Amino acid sequence: MTISPAQTKDWQHEIGEQALSVRAQWQQLTKGEELARGKKVFFSAPPNYELTTDENDPYDLTDGMLSARTDDRIWFNKDAVGWYLGVGTTNGITMVVDLGKEQPVQQIAIRVLGGAEQGSLIFPSSIEFLAGNDNRYFSVLQSMVKLNPAEAEQADFKTAYYMPEEGKAYMAPFVCRETVRARYIALRIRPQAGLFVDQISILKAGEDTVVRSLDSYPQVRVYTDGLVVAPRHTPMTITSNIATPNWLTVEDNSGVNPKKEKIGFRLELPKGLRVLPQSQPVFTEIDAPNPQTVAYEFKYDGYNRFGSIGPLWIEKEAGSSIAENAVGKLTGIVQGRESHSVDFPLQLVAIPTVSPLAGLDVSLAWMNESEQIDWPNFLRDFRRLGFNYVSSFPRYFAKERSGNWNKATQQKLNFLQQARDAGYKIVYNESPFHVMWNTFLDDQKAGKIDEVEADEILTRIDGRRGRHMNILYRGKYFQNEIKRVAEWAALVQPDHVYFDIEWWTPHVMESKKDPRVINAWKESGKKWDDFVTDIGSDVLRQLVTAMREAVPARRMAVGLYNSDHQNKIYNSIFQFEKIYPGIIDLAQPSLYVQGRALMVADRINDNYKNMRKRDIIPWLSAGTYGEFAPKLMEAMVLESLLNGSRGITYYWFGDFDAEDFYYHAKALSRLSLYERLLLNGRPVSYQGDNPNLHYTAFASKNEALILVGNYKNDPNGKTELVLPFPVVNSVQVDGKPVSFQNGKISLTVPPGEFKLISVVK
Repeated sequence: MTISPAQTKDWQHEIGEQALSVRAQWQQLTKGEELARGKKVFFSAPPNYELTTDENDPYDLTDGMLSARTDDRIWFNKDAVGWYLGVGTTNGITMVVDLGKEQPVQQIAIRVLGGAEQGSLIFPSSIEFLAGNDNRYFSVLQSMVKLNPAEAEQADFKTAYYMPEEGKAYMAPFVCRETVRARYIALRIRPQAGLFVDQISILKAGEDTVVRSLDSYPQVRVYTDGLVVAPRHTPMTITSNIATPNWLTVEDNSGVNPKKEKIGFRLELPKGLRVLPQSQPVFTEIDAPNPQTVAYEFKYDGYNRFGSIGPLWIEKEAGSSIAENAVGKLTGIVQGRESHSVDFPLQLVAIPTVSPLAGLDVSLAWMNESEQIDWPNFLRDFRRLGFNYVSSFPRYFAKERSGNWNKATQQKLNFLQQARDAGYKIVYNESPFHVMWNTFLDDQKAGKIDEVEADEILTRIDGRRGRHMNILYRGKYFQNEIKRVAEWAALVQPDHVYFDIEWWTPHVMESKKDPRVINAWKESGKKWDDFVTDIGSDVLRQLVTAMREAVPARRMAVGLYNSDHQNKIYNSIFQFEKIYPGIIDLAQPSLYVQGRALMVADRINDNYKNMRKRDIIPWLSAGTYGEFAPKLMEAMVLESLLNGSRGITYYWFGDFDAEDFYYHAKALSRLSLYERLLLNGRPVSYQGDNPNLHYTAFASKNEALILVGNYKNDPNGKTELVLPFPVVNSVQVDGKPVSFQNGKISLTVPPGEFKLISVVK
C-alpha cells in the first residue's frame, strides 16, 4: 500500500527530526472537542517504572499536556507513564477510559516512545483500539502489529505499522479513525520491552456524523483482574485423524509472580478426548469436576512467545463419540483459588489427506528439529498434510567439552537421518552475518579485539570509530563466518537453503560516510546503488560457493528471504537481478499479509511474469503480524501455486493452529487431483466480465484451472467466463460438474469466497 502524504504527516517521523516539531504535529492531529480531558485512566497492569510512576499516573495521559521533556526522553519524567516488562506485563498493558456516557467518537490517539535510544525503549509489538458500553465486552476497532524492516512495505498503519528505530528516541502517535458511539475506550498494548506514553486523545465526532455499530466489529471480553486462559481461536478445532497443535492465550492481571508463587490453569474436555504428553506447559491429569469430562491441570511460568502458550496436542480416542455441541472449559487458578473460567465450543474435523505432489516443494521452514521431534507421529503425518521437507537450524547444534555432540544435538541429527530415510528432503535455515556480528560483539566485550583489528572491522566517520561494520571488511570474522556456514552445510547436506539476512542496512548506511568506502566508491565510477550491490553480490557469492563446495553431491537450491523481482534491492545491498539466477536459485517474497490472497496473487504473478520461470517459493504465514480467519489460508496457498510458484514455505510453527493446517491441507488436496497439469502447465493471462473479481488461470495444452476470487467483497459476485479452449469436454466448479453453453459458464462468487474451476479439453 502506498502511504499518502497526509498519512506520512500523521504517522511517520524522520530520525533526528526535532522533538518540538513532533509535538506540534500532535497538537495538529488532536484538534477538536476532547472527550478524554481530565478523565481517569484505569491501568492493568499498573505502571511500574520508578522514574515515571507517581500518584498522578491515572490522570497524566488525559491532562492535555505533553511531557515537559521537550527532547522526547520522557522515561525520566513523572508526567509520563511507563512500564518495564515484569510481573503482570508480559501479556500486555490495558488502559481503559470511562467517558461517563455514550459519546460519538471519531478518533483515538496515543503518543508512544520508540527509537531504541536504549535497547528497551522501542515501539510496542502490537496496539489494539477497543470501544464498548459496559466495561466488560468490547469491540476491536483496529489492531496493529509491528513489522520488521524487511516487511516495511506491507505497513498500512491500520493492521500493521513500521517506523525506523536507529538509536534516537522519538515520540510517535498511533491513531484509530473508526467512528463509533461508545462510553468506554480501551487500548491494549503489548510491549516488547519497555512502554512509555505521555498522552491519550479521544476526539468527539459531530452529532450528524455517521457512526458504525459496535456490533459490526469483532467482539472481545476485557478482563482487568485475575488470570484468564482461552483458546487462541474459537471454536477450538481438534483434528480427528492427525494430531495438530492448538495454542492458548493468557491475560494475567493477578499481580502474582508465577516464578515464585503457584499459578496455573485447569482444562476440562469431554470424555473421548485426551491431552497428549507432548503438550506444553507441564501438566497432570486430575479428577474431573464433572463425570462426563476429563480434566488436566497445567503450570504457568509466565512465559509466552508472541502472546501464546503451547503447543497443546489433543487427540480423539478411537471409537469415541463427541457431541456436535461439545464444549471445553479453561479456568485460571491463582494461589490455589479459581479465577476466571472460559467456556468455549469445540469442533472436530478430519484433515484431507494430501497425495504426493511431484514437482512442488512444500515446507514449514521455520520449525526447529525439537518441535518436529515432539510432534506426535510427525514423520508419518507431516507428509499427509502435504509437506515434503523438514527443516534444520544447525547453528543451534552444540558439543560437549569432549568434542562430541551433546545429547540434544545427537537427537536432532538422528531425526534428520530418519526423515531422510522416510523420503523427506531438508531445508537448512541460516542467518549468516548475524552470527558473525554477534561473535564479534561478544569478543569485543570480552576484550579480545585489539585497536588495529577494531579499526579494520568498524567504520570510521569524522576521525572516530563508528558502531557498525565497514562493508569492505573481509578479515578473520568474515572468513570464519563463510567457513562456519559451509561446515554446517557439509553436516546437514541440505536440498534447499533459505537465508534469513536482515542485518546489512545500518552497516551500509554508516559505511557510506567512511572515507575508505567513499574512495572505493569513487574509484569504481559507479552510482552508489550499483557499487554497493556489487559488494552484496560478492558477499553472497562467496557464501553460496563455499556451501555448494561442501555439498557436491546435491543440487542445492538457495533462496534469500524477501528478495524477489518486486523487492529489487533487499537489505540495502542485495540486488535481485544481480544475484538471480547466477548466485541464488529462488525468489522468496515475504507475504505475511494476514490472509490477503489478492496481495499474494499479485506478488507471485509479478515475479513469474518477469522471471518466466517458476523459481519462486514465497514465505507465507498463518498468523505472523496478526491472527486471521484460518479459512483464508486456502486461497493464499492456491493463489501462490497457480500464479507460478514451485512451492511454498511458512513462518512459523507457533502461528499454526489445527484449523490452519486443515485449510492448508485442503488447498493442496484439491490441487493433488491435477498433478499432471501442475507439472506441465504454466500461469496464463485470463479475465472474466466482472472487474471486481480476481482471476487466476493455470493451463496446459489440454486442461486448465481457473481460480475466481471475490477478495474485494463485491456484493454482486456474478461473472461470466469464456472457457479457455474452443472445444471443451468437461467443466467442474469446486469439484462438481456443471453445464456450459457456447463456450461460456456463469457463476456467482459470494463476498470473501472463491471458486476453483477445472476445464478439460
